[in-house]
Amino acid sequence: MFNKALYALKLKKRPDVDRSKVLKAFPLRNQLITWEIDDKEEASLVIPQKDKFWVKWTSKIFMLPDKRVVVLDSIGAFVWQMCDGKHTISQIIKALQKKHQLTRKEAETSLFTFIQTLGKRNFIQFAIPQEAKQNQAAVQKPAQKKRFGFLSR
Repeated sequence: MFNKALYALKLKKRPDVDRSKVLKAFPLRNQLITWEIDDKEEASLVIPQKDKFWVKWTSKIFMLPDKRVVVLDSIGAFVWQMCDGKHTISQIIKALQKKHQLTRKEAETSLFTFIQTLGKRNFIQFAIPQEAKQNQAAVQKPAQKKRFGFLSR
């Protein structure tokens, strides 16, 4: 929350994310959200209430429900199903193109907007894989050791 205020006041700069890294990211659904798909291919997401004291207290005073339901249309449900941590964003874009006969730009623009909305509401999170250069350097270090460990620096 403090970071949001700093970003809004422009006292802190948001980290730059490269487009190629975004396309390689794996979107993951929030495990607290339960969901089901009906016969119209629409997804119903059931979001539980937060467990904070003031939220429970105000919900009792104003008689608010302990959960809320968000309904996604067929395209949103399709994307929601693919946000399982096994598909990258670029794979989801290709699947949207194929299923709904969209151009790459149309699919990419609409998917980025939808996923950004889901991310802001904490419905999904993103797993960004580490770069291959770091992994290759870690693998090569043990192979570069000298034969006698006590002679190496």
